[in-house]
Amino acid sequence: MEPELESLIGYQFHDRSLLEEALEEAGPQTEGNERLALLGDKVLSLMLLHRWYMEGNTTEQGTNLLQIYAGNKHLISRARALDFPKFVIQRLDIKRSVPDHTLATTVKAILGAVWLDSEESVRNVKNSMERIGLYPPEISLYPPKFGNQKQ
Repeated sequence: MEPELESLIGYQFHDRSLLEEALEEAGPQTEGNERLALLGDKVLSLMLLHRWYMEGNTTEQGTNLLQIYAGNKHLISRARALDFPKFVIQRLDIKRSVPDHTLATTVKAILGAVWLDSEESVRNVKNSMERIGLYPPEISLYPPKFGNQKQ
């Protein structure tokens, strides 16, 4: 099933253990993917803010961009749309569907794993973000909810 996920995100892992860690749900006995998710959260923010900065948009647009594209609601939506729940390695101590917070954490962990596995390749992370639906089109094209448009 991992090759299917790699196809979805447009990245093939060299270190399979990073992908396995990214898919492991945290539990009482393990941190699971939380370490990678913490890294992936910052990588996601960095990629979004780099794009925002290079386009010369307002600070308000940058803040709104992060709230929307790096927010759990969007991460969960994209994870569900791509059927990520079937890839999550769930805790064995409880039987249930994959919780929303686990999906958001898993998406961030996957980005952290791509960052590490690709030796911090901005291009590879950006490509995976685009494939997942986390990298927006030109920010200045967004409607007013993204703040004041640049003149």
